[in-house]
Order: sequence, then C-alpha cells, then structure tokens
Amino acid sequence: MKTFRDFIFEQIGRMRIVMLGGPGSGKSTYSKYLIDHFDITHIYPGGMLRKEVEKNSEIGKQVKAIIDRGEFVPNQIVLDLIKAQIEKSPKGYILDGWPRYMQQVEDMEKNDIGYDYAVFLDVSREEVLRRLLARGRADDTEEIINNRIDLYKKETGPVVEYMRKRPGFITVNSEQGTPEETANEIIKRIEDESK
Repeated sequence: MKTFRDFIFEQIGRMRIVMLGGPGSGKSTYSKYLIDHFDITHIYPGGMLRKEVEKNSEIGKQVKAIIDRGEFVPNQIVLDLIKAQIEKSPKGYILDGWPRYMQQVEDMEKNDIGYDYAVFLDVSREEVLRRLLARGRADDTEEIINNRIDLYKKETGPVVEYMRKRPGFITVNSEQGTPEETANEIIKRIEDESK
C-alpha cells in the first residue's frame, strides 16, 4: 500500500514548504513534525549560519566577523547556504522562517527556489508575549518582544501578503491545541490541497 508521501513523490517529485510566522509562532516546532512526516530537509538559515561559525569554516569566519560588528549577514551568504542545502534535498524541504522580507522573495524567484505550500502560523500578540515571557530568557522582556513583533510585521508582513495571493497558501491558527494537534492539522491541510 502506497503512503501519501510515496504518492506525492511520484506525482510532483518533491514537497517544498515555506514556514511563515512571527516570533514565538512555533515555526521550528511544527517544521520538525513536517520533516518527519514528509521525509524532507529542514532548512533553517539561522541554524545553518551558527553551524558554519561553530565549524570555523571560511563562511563561518566571515559570518562571525559580520555578527561581531553588529551587522546583518548579507543575503548572498544566506542564499548560497540555502541553495547548497536544496541541492542535497531531492525529496524536498521546509524553509523555516525564510524569506523574511521582500528582497529575499526576489532572491528566491531569481534563483528558482520554488515552493508548493506557504504555511502561515497565525498567533495573536498576546499569545506570543505569553509564550516568550514563559521561556524566562534574559532578553525576552515585554518591550523587546513587542519590538520584535513590530519588526516582524514591518519586514515580513509584506511577504505574507504577497504569498497569500499565490496558490498553496495555508493559514493555521497555532494558538489552540497541542503542538502535535497543530502539526497534524497543517499536514492534513497540505495533503487535502495536494489531492
């Protein structure tokens, strides 16, 4: 008996997902369920940059120097890492928290980085504050969290609206239920759309 994953792989050859959502919306949490279910690669640019720094690779040294100066890592470095990872992901991938702003959407399109589904995790400001304050990290003050939410809305809001108008856009309210229940809802919505 063929699984849905086998069917998708036969039909379209791969499953490519963009995971969108603000701070504390659960992008990485739900991505873990989806990568297991669809047997695809988790592409998390922030984590990839950290790994390069830890490995002390040439890119890692560049990235560390940039971060130490308090600057943003140039798009091209992130893009090269993403493209290298995609080449090693024949079954597909989840782009976790990327693209973050419209320049990255343009980079995506120029470099033929496609996606089949964009999953938007919709969470209220109140719930984000509750979740992030509960983590108890020193840099998670109410003011800092509010600033991060505002920055996200300004930078990533246009990306969400752009993708909303394209096929494969799925909005999921990630405030109710357990992480597993929300992940199962995302999987069901993707599988329903794929039929």
